[in-house]
Amino acid sequence: MIVVKQSYKEQITKHTLLIYTVLFIGMMATVFGAYFLSAGASFIWTTDGYTQHYLLFHDYLEKLRALFSGQGFAMWDWTIGMGADVIQSYGYYVIGDPFVYLGLLFPESMTEFAYHALIFLRIWSIGAVFLLYARKMQFSHQAGLVGAILYAFANYGIFSMSRHPFFVLPLIWYALLCLGVEKILKKEFSAVFTLAVTLSAVSNFYFFYKLTILILLYAVVRYFMIYKATQAFWKAFLRTTIAYIIGLMIAAVVFIPIVYGFLNSSRSPGGIEINWFIYPLEYYLALFKHAISPGSYFWTIGGFSLLSFVALVSVKKNAGFSAIKIILTVLTVFLLFPFFGSFMNGLSGPYNRFSFVFAFFMALAGAYLMDQNGRFAPNAKMKSALLLASYTLLSLLAFVFPEVLTSYMLVPVLIGWTFWWVMFSAKVTDNVTRNRIILSLVVLNMGLNTAAYYYPFGGNMISNVLDYGTVDDLYEQALGGLEQSESSDLTNRDGEVNRVGVTYADDQIKNQLIYLNTMGLNAYLSISNGRVSEFARAMEISTYQTIQPLRNGVDDRTELNQFLGVQSIITSTENEPLLPYGYEVTETNSDETFIKAETANAYPFAYAVDQGITESELMKRNALEREALLLKGVILEDAAFKKAQLMPMDTEPVTEELAYNLTVSEETPVKLENQRYTTQGKGINLTLTVERPELMNNAELYVRLNGLKYHPLDESPLLRQQTNYRVNASNGKSEKSVYQADRLSFSSYFHRESMLINLGYAEERTDNQVQIQFNRPGEYEIDNIALYAKPIDGEQLNQESTDRKERAMEISTFEQGRVEGTINSSGSEMLVTTTPYSTGWQATINGEAVDPVKVNLGFVGLPLVEGENAVTLTYQTPFLKLGAVLSILGLLLLGANQLFYKRKQH
Repeated sequence: MIVVKQSYKEQITKHTLLIYTVLFIGMMATVFGAYFLSAGASFIWTTDGYTQHYLLFHDYLEKLRALFSGQGFAMWDWTIGMGADVIQSYGYYVIGDPFVYLGLLFPESMTEFAYHALIFLRIWSIGAVFLLYARKMQFSHQAGLVGAILYAFANYGIFSMSRHPFFVLPLIWYALLCLGVEKILKKEFSAVFTLAVTLSAVSNFYFFYKLTILILLYAVVRYFMIYKATQAFWKAFLRTTIAYIIGLMIAAVVFIPIVYGFLNSSRSPGGIEINWFIYPLEYYLALFKHAISPGSYFWTIGGFSLLSFVALVSVKKNAGFSAIKIILTVLTVFLLFPFFGSFMNGLSGPYNRFSFVFAFFMALAGAYLMDQNGRFAPNAKMKSALLLASYTLLSLLAFVFPEVLTSYMLVPVLIGWTFWWVMFSAKVTDNVTRNRIILSLVVLNMGLNTAAYYYPFGGNMISNVLDYGTVDDLYEQALGGLEQSESSDLTNRDGEVNRVGVTYADDQIKNQLIYLNTMGLNAYLSISNGRVSEFARAMEISTYQTIQPLRNGVDDRTELNQFLGVQSIITSTENEPLLPYGYEVTETNSDETFIKAETANAYPFAYAVDQGITESELMKRNALEREALLLKGVILEDAAFKKAQLMPMDTEPVTEELAYNLTVSEETPVKLENQRYTTQGKGINLTLTVERPELMNNAELYVRLNGLKYHPLDESPLLRQQTNYRVNASNGKSEKSVYQADRLSFSSYFHRESMLINLGYAEERTDNQVQIQFNRPGEYEIDNIALYAKPIDGEQLNQESTDRKERAMEISTFEQGRVEGTINSSGSEMLVTTTPYSTGWQATINGEAVDPVKVNLGFVGLPLVEGENAVTLTYQTPFLKLGAVLSILGLLLLGANQLFYKRKQH
């Protein structure tokens, strides 16, 4: 064993934090200097970064500025989809993130700069909080620096800072939670743990769930390995539990409303069709590959230094380090089986987003190694050499199998061998010199890993971000500027409340209407109103997704757009053929790239109806008949319908199912047996020839596939086989498709058992054939293929719209979270709105409280009284008051708990 000269063990101080800060700035400037200055890139990802993270950051700061200027804070925003709760919608992203509020220190013109500055600040905070923990654990100055760099630049945070910036927060909170647990186990103040719980719970409930499980694992292992002899388990457990509950209570004002919103959202756990006992084999190979190089597979993210792996076989046996090895062993088992991944993901898909915790313990391992002072475990040199030799072989195999491995692995492996030489060489005998060399190598290692993720020689993330300084222009031109002709007070130029729609082809329009302060239909958020989702599913909207219930102009369906109050549709000029019946182009932008089409048939925001049917009766019809019935009356839950005493609605079918002859293309061999279509070619092509083509005239044409299931050829649980496919349907020049997501794309996956595709309206069709293509080889089960013609009668649509407008409520006030108006009723009528239903809505009629009811599968309705009805609708986030009371009580309990502790100490 090599023994180096001993030196004074310098403690972690403010000086350590200063040096860490200098190193951090130097590393970031070196890695991202060319990224920002030469390439002009940003950290705004072209997908979620553009459509969610920066946009919500920008809009929330605007809301806060309005609050501080005396304009108040509306809890409901009409520009979030069809309207949504602000706290529930934004709570997942920005409301509980303390870094977001620092954006108020920047002028509005520097919002994009603030967004990036705060990303860097979050990453810096990871290492800074690690130093707090390391100081408590009495690591040396050099060990703290190495651990802080290892933790801050582990690939989880680097990966997340441009994709999902708030995913960086759990790395900060976990180190704080561990610090808080240590203080409790040492019989010190519990306030640090309480604060950490509060920050974790208020910032994001999704990660709070993971953090709770992970800190429980940490606390239990640390207690039994180190603190068992110092205090009884029940005392430590009781103190920790009390501190945890108080922290959660303090967070309740945000935590409870957001959890309630999640439980009532369109996003529900479960339903993932995968093997729960084994991942595809390539995942296990990725565990080795991504352990030392940037990358992600099922959100298992490593990018650690080989120094940490060497530490695991080189540090002398002691209780503290043994606790790390036990925790890492348990966590590694979690990574090996999808069941544990699902459990850690709230019983949803096995995304291993809890893998951020590995960065903490791998950084701790590196810090322990720094404080060994050359005294290593028996056979450490040989064990670490074998470890490095294994990774050397794996990195060399990357040149043989570049499709599954990456040649970049050779870079951290070479640095790893340098670590090994410095630690075990007889030529490096001075401890201070050794530590400085290792720190320099860690900086080089983690800096290169960061660069490898962002630059073309590695992950090439730079190709997936927006150019810096362009994001606001992209938002402003999302609809070609044509939305600006609408009034800024959320009503149109005639003082009516109407929505702006888009077409099927506008799938890039997600949350941009929030930025444009325009009422529309679609929102793209992790928490969206579950009642809107219920409505979209019942209507079988082909573009539906769990976090985008009303998407892409509701598939250009005429009556749905009319019912939802879409008065104008703005889209690219080339999408004009997709416009629903009755929408005529009235305006183009200056360069003629966008058009606005308007209709006179959009339904008013609120109107009275005197007839309806029950939901159970409605659901006996097909989706097109349900759509038609929405225009005739109101749909109520069975008990509410009985109480309302409305007239029964005429429910005669309004669609014509078309008879056809089916032929299967012979271009690719297809085996058809018991409604199973199997092909080993490029896909399947079906032709449906309509027997009576005249029925397709003056009608919208629909294709419906029911009982869909897909199986890859030669399915194997050990291989990752693509299960995504696209169904394309066409008639003449009209063509659309529906996408079935891959089973392993958990965020967007749900099984589309049926697909209803609108091929548009035509006065006279020249093609009596419908083509259907499935784009992937494999086996498709299809219980039934149906063609429907839905007649469109222009005069009838005009008359129905006129009837609704005659019975419309006259709106006097339309604000975020408040609607006032008057309407006369002859009795036994229901006021119908297209306000998404939520228990947060409260109503009065003529000053008396009235309970809103759910109408039309997902919207707010009110029973009217005979005569004049002065209606007021106001919104308050559900459980906000309860949460506020609990938060105040939690703060009082925190004070009482600390006072009790101080008295006990004295």
